[in-house]
Amino acid sequence: MEADLQQLLAAWLGQEIDPARHAELIARVRDDEAFRQAFVAEIHLLGMLKTVQSPESRWLRIEDELGWNAPDLTDHEALEDVIVQQLPIEPPAEKRFRFTWRMAVAASLVLAIGAVFTFNAVQNRKQAPLPYPKVDALNGLAMFLKGEGVKWTSDTEPHPSTGDILAATHLDFTAGRITLSMLTGVVVEVEGPAHLELVDTAKVICHRGRIRAKVPPGAEGFVVLGPFAAILDLGTEFGVNVNDDGTMKGRIFKGKLEASLLGANGSPERSYYLDSEHADRTQEFLIDSRARRMDVVPKTNDFLSASAATALPYLTLPQTYAKTVLDSRPWSYWRFESVGSAPEFEVKNEIAGRPSLRGMGHFTTAGWPGANQCIEFPSTPDRQFLAMKELWTPTWRDGFAVEYWCVGSSISHSSLVAAVAPQDTNNHVFLMELTSRNRLTFHKPASHRLLHRWPAGWEGGDNVYSPDPYVPNRWQHVVGQVRGDRMELYVDGEPAGTLSIKPEHQDTLCQFVVGRLTTQPGSGVSIDRPFVGRLDELAVYDHPLSIEEIRAHSQLGHADPERR
Repeated sequence: MEADLQQLLAAWLGQEIDPARHAELIARVRDDEAFRQAFVAEIHLLGMLKTVQSPESRWLRIEDELGWNAPDLTDHEALEDVIVQQLPIEPPAEKRFRFTWRMAVAASLVLAIGAVFTFNAVQNRKQAPLPYPKVDALNGLAMFLKGEGVKWTSDTEPHPSTGDILAATHLDFTAGRITLSMLTGVVVEVEGPAHLELVDTAKVICHRGRIRAKVPPGAEGFVVLGPFAAILDLGTEFGVNVNDDGTMKGRIFKGKLEASLLGANGSPERSYYLDSEHADRTQEFLIDSRARRMDVVPKTNDFLSASAATALPYLTLPQTYAKTVLDSRPWSYWRFESVGSAPEFEVKNEIAGRPSLRGMGHFTTAGWPGANQCIEFPSTPDRQFLAMKELWTPTWRDGFAVEYWCVGSSISHSSLVAAVAPQDTNNHVFLMELTSRNRLTFHKPASHRLLHRWPAGWEGGDNVYSPDPYVPNRWQHVVGQVRGDRMELYVDGEPAGTLSIKPEHQDTLCQFVVGRLTTQPGSGVSIDRPFVGRLDELAVYDHPLSIEEIRAHSQLGHADPERR
């Protein structure tokens, strides 16, 4: 080892050194890259030796003190911060020489480590960002559905992606467009530059940006707050622009809303009611909180336009799929390769002698020509559902299962399969559905729900909810079954929940309904819960399925990447 390196290491370990010699060594550390790298290697070796020789508890304590075990210390700037933090800010006079020496050596070490880790830092920046913190749907407010050309204001924090559940948070971006679904089903589109604050499922604060919100039936009361201004939804689709000068401009596209200029205590000082059904109330409004003014203004076209509807994906299945299901001996099986014309039609049963499904409403099939087809439930105010032409008796003693593939177009409370007893009532013994958050129920939102009731009724019962949320525009394979004294839910081939139930049941004739809670006329979360989306490969079994069968069926299907 050369003399300069020996003396440098001795000084690093605490030996006094002549100031002139100190200056020479510092200059060489700064200017001689090979010398600097050799010094770093020796320091690294000394550190490793101390690690091995020190008791574990002492070394772990040192790690905790210095933060050397933190993953972000591959960044030389973070390492520099750690080193500088260990140095005394105001050293005593007699210690200043050593302090200066330590600072110089620390600086040289930072430079060297920086050179060593520059490549790693660049590589790390090229990697995917840290995953967004996982939030349970019970504690969440919204789901991130889509981001288009988004440039976030901060590039050092994790950012949400499709399917992430958001808690109360700030979404701040300089460009692009994001689409959120509140867990109530309210869809909020925001265009940057924007700063949106999620407060709760019924309220957001827009500090700046352009917003378009669509509020479905049952989610009325959604509020957008701006600078001393508020919009209260009364069942609408509306646009809001919050400008950098503090003004807030709004327009109603469909439905009704109330816009207000708020006082210092948050109460409305001035308000205006907009109703798209009345020509004299379709104007836009402008709220200037600084001037304390609220005015009706002529229509303009500077609001965020609705994004094009995202096409639901097709479900791709191999030709062997139907045989695989048939090998599991279903009692009934409907593939939806074709449907008849409205208002009434039938879907044939793949099992000879078993009942077909009768359709009420306007349905279509979807899929590539010559490939697998599925049935599509459109968004319509009309009543639509499928019902088995004969009554069904659940085989409680031996167990039973219901299996299907589904993809929803939005977060909504929607029924997939219902077993009602007696016919044309709201008394259920079995139900499989998608959930959302609403003021009339206490269900876990954005989840697959499996319900068992005995005896048949319209309230109470035993519930299982999927641990992970469903994501709109994403196909999922779902199985709900009863096995003796327990009910089981499976999503995408994996167990999603189980719950014990009372095994005592009687044979009961049930109406089997698909795509709606009941066949009763009317509307509301307790009556219809219409499904909007696509459904395929619906099968009913008079015995429970094994986990191996469920996984085999699930693994055969996937969404077509060319149609999303």
